[in-house]
Amino acid sequence: MITIAICDDDSAVVGEIGRLIRESQIFSEKAAAVTAFASGAELCAALDKDKYFDLIYMDIEMDDVDGITTGQLLRDRYGYDSTLLIYVSSHTKYHGRLFDVQPFQFIQKPVDPDEFARKLKLAVSKIERGNEVFIYKKGHGFFQVKKKDIVYLESRGHHIILSVAGAENVKYRGVFKDEAEKLDNTFFIQPHAAYIININHVRAFEGAQIVMDNGGLVSVSRHRARDVKMAFMDFGEK
Repeated sequence: MITIAICDDDSAVVGEIGRLIRESQIFSEKAAAVTAFASGAELCAALDKDKYFDLIYMDIEMDDVDGITTGQLLRDRYGYDSTLLIYVSSHTKYHGRLFDVQPFQFIQKPVDPDEFARKLKLAVSKIERGNEVFIYKKGHGFFQVKKKDIVYLESRGHHIILSVAGAENVKYRGVFKDEAEKLDNTFFIQPHAAYIININHVRAFEGAQIVMDNGGLVSVSRHRARDVKMAFMDFGEK
């Protein structure tokens, strides 16, 4: 079941997005639960009750709590880093302010049905890939974590440091190349020979370092800097 929220103070837009989701061929085979909110405050009230959404369609200009502020609360206060945000707005002037909330896509009003269907398909595909697991061996046991929860892998001698969101780092013996091959390029890029990072968990680029959302700092090799930047900018289209 994929959970979707629509947050917009224009009831006509809410109805249109809901209709496009219901009529999508994707959900003729998959189940979806869609919840509508007339304001950012209403959505935050649901998040206060630990409600989780895989995907949120969000207006930017709303009277009480605007869409950018709501997105920041979603990431910072509630810690929902894996939720995909698609902003739906008639204004493109806010693009520069959207970086901090890491939106997945932007759709301009009036909504074009073909564009909507294409970006919904991308979102559903990314959500499903995000449920894949990473399996590692520590001692005599095998353990697994969801790939979307991995912040980074670090090579440290003959050991791997696995950083997972909301948990302590795990250290285990392994070959970095073999572990890296378990992670495809949907979420993961290699900014340095000793690191694989999850783009979902990037907070900021600062010079030759990447700041992860758990506070970790990852070096960017000079010859990889351009590719890393391009990978991040193209992330929403994958």
